[in-house]
Amino acid sequence: MKKDVLSRRSFLYGMAGLGASLCLPPSWAASVQFQPFSFAYVTDCHLVNGVPDSYRLTQESQLFLQDAVKQINQLGVDFVIFGGDQVEKPGEDDRNWQLFLDIVQGLNCSSWQFVLGETDVSGVVPADKLRTYGRDWKGKGLAGDKPYWSMDILPNVHVIGLDTSRANSTEGFVSTEQLEWLQEDLKNAHNRFVFVVSHHPLLPPPPFDGGPPWDDYLVPQAPNVREILNTSSDVRLAISGHVNVTKIDREKNIWYVASPSLVVYPCAFRVFRINSERINIETFGIQYPALQKKARANLAVSKLAYDYNKAKPASFIDIAYGDKLDNDVSLTIAPGKVKEPYKPERVTNKKDHPKKGTNKKEAPKPEPEQKDKGSSAPANPPEAQPEPVKQDGATSDGATNNAPANSETTRP
Repeated sequence: MKKDVLSRRSFLYGMAGLGASLCLPPSWAASVQFQPFSFAYVTDCHLVNGVPDSYRLTQESQLFLQDAVKQINQLGVDFVIFGGDQVEKPGEDDRNWQLFLDIVQGLNCSSWQFVLGETDVSGVVPADKLRTYGRDWKGKGLAGDKPYWSMDILPNVHVIGLDTSRANSTEGFVSTEQLEWLQEDLKNAHNRFVFVVSHHPLLPPPPFDGGPPWDDYLVPQAPNVREILNTSSDVRLAISGHVNVTKIDREKNIWYVASPSLVVYPCAFRVFRINSERINIETFGIQYPALQKKARANLAVSKLAYDYNKAKPASFIDIAYGDKLDNDVSLTIAPGKVKEPYKPERVTNKKDHPKKGTNKKEAPKPEPEQKDKGSSAPANPPEAQPEPVKQDGATSDGATNNAPANSETTRP
């Protein structure tokens, strides 16, 4: 498959981005005025019925989504954004997508939006993006004639939803047409707080920045996208999912937030509370500790974990979970600042909010040392490892005797 490469146009975008960063106003917060707002970001729900668990707990996908909706309603946010892979394929007659719509109707916020991931459009016959999802974008006040969009979701707050989805492929794609649209949209969004949402990360978090096999999960055009974003002094935040790791990095003036999946350990979602000076982020886990432990055990013996470290695959758990400043963190909007711990104000009416002790992500526990310390790798490859007994009869990495030939159980 031919991939886009950096062109003369991309080079010019990059030079423009450098100029924008050098000419950044000394007091950006003073020039962009907006009311504080909050939203939840939920990604990689993989909603489906009848599919055995792998490192994704697909059998619990409905339960987890319902739990996330319940928690979000208690937390009280202005809107919700779903970051792609809402469903594990749309399903016959779009039944998985219809189930998703039924569940999220229970949200009590003012609105919810979504971008697409690869499983939203995958199948023996790939889904028609506009036929399947266009009417739901239109129902939210969007044009619905392209699988990417933008809107002023609040006064002086502009959100851009990119389409990086590519059917039956873990690798994403952004067309030249979408790049040109993005450049034009940013020109029209001056003097606003701008943030971007995409399913695939635009700035790959470790270890996905390390070449094969990790680059199979990325977007080849991501450098082009970042170059365009850097031409705007208003873009401050880019949020993604897909790769099942919890990480926050900064490039130039933009914070890139990689968020965890709802059905892959640590089974969590994020809440953003933003004002003119700070982006405050909290990470909340589903409220079923036993199922979180199951997800942790499944991820530790997955192909992803063995790709990361064949000798100690369980070390991937720490990457998926992230450190403290990748979970609950306060990010300054002003250029050149660092991440700081986020300590939210105490809630006086605790009944209106989930208990932090039950729904905050469970920190990973140290793995016991292997008995055979002289071995640099397991005796068998991950496919041949003894699998824990599971109620549904699936192996821990999702293999089953009747799994379809095009099963996507080994990808984020």
